[in-house]
Amino acid sequence: MSKRILSLTNRIWNIAEGEECFCCPSDVVCAILRNRGISEDVELFKKTTLKRTMPDPFVFIDMEKAVNRFVKAINEGEKIAILGDYDVDGVSSTVLLMSFLRYLKVPYSYSIPNRMEDGYGLSIDNLRKYKDHLVVTVDCGSSSFDELSYALSENMDVIVIDHHKMTAIPDTFAVVNPHRPDESEKYRNLCAAGMVFMFIVGINRKLREESFYRSHALKEPDLFDYLDLVALATVCDVMPLVDLNRAFVIAGIKTMYRRKNLGIDALINLNKISEISSDTIAFSFGPKINAAGRLASADVSVKLLMTQNPVEAKQLAQRLDDLNKERQRLESEMIEEAVQGIDENLDFICVHSNNWHVGIVGIVAGRLKETYHKPSLVIAIDKDGKGRGSCRSVPGVDISLIINKGIEKGIISSGGGHTAAAGFCISADKIDALIEFLKEEIKYEKSQEELRADCYMPVKFISLDMMRELAEIGPFGNGNKHPKFVIPSVKITNAKVVGKNHIQLCLQDEQSGGLVRAIAFRSADTVLGEVISNCGEKNFVIQALGSLTVSEWNGKKRISFILEDIADNDALNMDI
Repeated sequence: MSKRILSLTNRIWNIAEGEECFCCPSDVVCAILRNRGISEDVELFKKTTLKRTMPDPFVFIDMEKAVNRFVKAINEGEKIAILGDYDVDGVSSTVLLMSFLRYLKVPYSYSIPNRMEDGYGLSIDNLRKYKDHLVVTVDCGSSSFDELSYALSENMDVIVIDHHKMTAIPDTFAVVNPHRPDESEKYRNLCAAGMVFMFIVGINRKLREESFYRSHALKEPDLFDYLDLVALATVCDVMPLVDLNRAFVIAGIKTMYRRKNLGIDALINLNKISEISSDTIAFSFGPKINAAGRLASADVSVKLLMTQNPVEAKQLAQRLDDLNKERQRLESEMIEEAVQGIDENLDFICVHSNNWHVGIVGIVAGRLKETYHKPSLVIAIDKDGKGRGSCRSVPGVDISLIINKGIEKGIISSGGGHTAAAGFCISADKIDALIEFLKEEIKYEKSQEELRADCYMPVKFISLDMMRELAEIGPFGNGNKHPKFVIPSVKITNAKVVGKNHIQLCLQDEQSGGLVRAIAFRSADTVLGEVISNCGEKNFVIQALGSLTVSEWNGKKRISFILEDIADNDALNMDI
């Protein structure tokens, strides 16, 4: 029976299992899956595999056409060019296809735009360089109508492998995209790397049928070796970790453990990682790989993931780590300045500056959205008055549709993306018009922020056995959220600020005295921080909402609670 209560920070908790009725970890796991609408057998869910979830690659429109054209290029020795994007999905997609061609001993060229100089996606200048190539675009191209029209006029065959939203289909040789208007909706959750993997599966099948491997004295490649890159992209592009994506990530993590990719191996060693999870990928690998495209050139990340030299891999991993630390410094400065420019009377945030780094605007937009729970647009303006912006949105506001409408009205120069995240270009003199446009377009029903918890989790239930059971229904991320729990009847002890603005504390069970370590990230200067301080000083009995995580230090595993909110221990059920 669910329960809804009001927290001390004025947020609503929706606790799916509002009774403390569990006898063992398996009961908790069954309750979590039940409340998430997963009706299949628990053991079957835990053992999700590619064999059960992987479709025939030719289920996608234009896939067979694209595969046949690509194999023709291989057989006839045509030049092949791969044009990608600078984020993790774009880099992983590019490296996937490059790695496969390298195995086949087929020459190729590749190009990824420079975020600062070239902007997102295809450009006519770049296409012009590859007029005598078969061009394959990965993680871009679906909305490049002018660029693809140019390619067509030059009799260039371009294969688009992408996953971004489409309003129309560009005129080009083949467009393989689960978001095609005429495509089934079944696989719309796939990222570009997932689509490239499907493409490679199709190519591999065609080559096998044509006896390519036998005639070239090559052993057929083990395509599972490429799934580390698919997992990397799927998690970092925040794809829902359900069905096929979940199978991709489970298999991809197993490949990471096999240390097949020397670049990923170097990142594992750099961070001294003993256990790889979706969190490892999202919060450790992803930011470093993204940092190259944000502050320097994505070529650094491509080289890392392509290298076959362990010494070079170590050097490139360190380079990415240094870039990521610089990114963190710039991000902190930009957020501090951005907060000063927020108009609290608006239902959205739109801030801009001539001093901001264009590579960081997306991260800052995400932070502002998380803090203020409003659609957030952050724009960096260069010396020529050209603005490059990034948006992060809230449920109920499809920011990509709004960006497209802004383009139609001539306010925004170009842009595109997903429902919750998009990028765009705009002239600085049109930012005021953009704000007026957004006042009309961003209308959604605002309500109190609601936090959902799966069930109660008394301190006595928290154990490594419980954590092992929970891990079996992962990996966790978008679409399969980390289980969240409410720990009842605890007092706050030993609260202190650590790092820049995190609060470290302990939650002590009121009756048994049992302790669980906890941390509230980025909370020191927030309402939650004030509540933690007040409840700790007054020795209040509270209940805490958050998630559990396991860390390891010097070979010893330790459970921590990621604290998100606090409520009075006797808070009444709002549904009564």
